[in-house]
Amino acid sequence: MLDAIAEDPQRHLTDEELFCLEGCSSYPQYHLMRQSFEKGHCAFCHLDRKRNKVLWEDRHFMLWQIPEGIGKKRPLRFHILIVPKRHVRLMADLPKAAGASLIEANRQAKKLGYSGGLNHAREGDMRNNAGTVPHLHWNLFEPDGSAEVWVPVFKDPKERVENVARALCFALIYEKGISPERFEEMFATGEYTKEGQAGLYDL
Repeated sequence: MLDAIAEDPQRHLTDEELFCLEGCSSYPQYHLMRQSFEKGHCAFCHLDRKRNKVLWEDRHFMLWQIPEGIGKKRPLRFHILIVPKRHVRLMADLPKAAGASLIEANRQAKKLGYSGGLNHAREGDMRNNAGTVPHLHWNLFEPDGSAEVWVPVFKDPKERVENVARALCFALIYEKGISPERFEEMFATGEYTKEGQAGLYDL
């Protein structure tokens, strides 16, 4: 659906990568993912530790807090990621030695305050799990009790229209060379909505 984004053959964006970009709910997230894909990097393998606060790690896994402005804004009291350091797509591809580390990562999450909710993995082809980073990972969600929290696994193509429209807006902003910081300034002055849909064609 986003073939227009990949017109430059230098980028070599795959169908799965384009799908992942559709799922980006904020421009900072889109910008980060687009740059990672264009460089052939995995955003989790090349983690920006200045932006992402790593709370615990060992030889096999890292556990970190989702930074502000990345991902969907859900009514959560607690949201962290557990991610294998090795680039794998499926849990079945982890080495046997990683099993104990995965359990320890969950213990560390409990020590940090996670008291339960939803602990779910996104694995394999992102088109089958509505994910945005093609690297096995676990999301730990604890609702704050203020509103409903739900997590999609597969989105009907007919229901992806809003995602596609948002991603196309982000793509046009990205192609103008606008940084996430500049985007925030433009949002503050009313030039854009957070979704990038206002004032877009005045650039």
